[in-house]
Amino acid sequence: MSMETGKTVGVVDFIRSEPAPMGLFRIAPGVPCDYALEQASTVMGCVHKLIEAGLLDEDGEMMWAAYFLNEFAKAIIDDVGLGLKKA
Repeated sequence: MSMETGKTVGVVDFIRSEPAPMGLFRIAPGVPCDYALEQASTVMGCVHKLIEAGLLDEDGEMMWAAYFLNEFAKAIIDDVGLGLKKA
């Protein structure tokens, strides 16, 4: 199974809260895995820069932005993993 033939399954959600036991967002199904991983890598690059800037500036808002973007990237990667297992 190559990465080019795998597709996201669209079952992994993210940004969960206790009052709502489901995620606010979900990865779209049918996205090619190689493209999805490329986007996750781009998001993780942004997370790295936000953490660095947030720590240097002691900016909590940047740190929260990094937290949510990291959760988003993890959801992409987890959904890709499920898509590759399914294929």
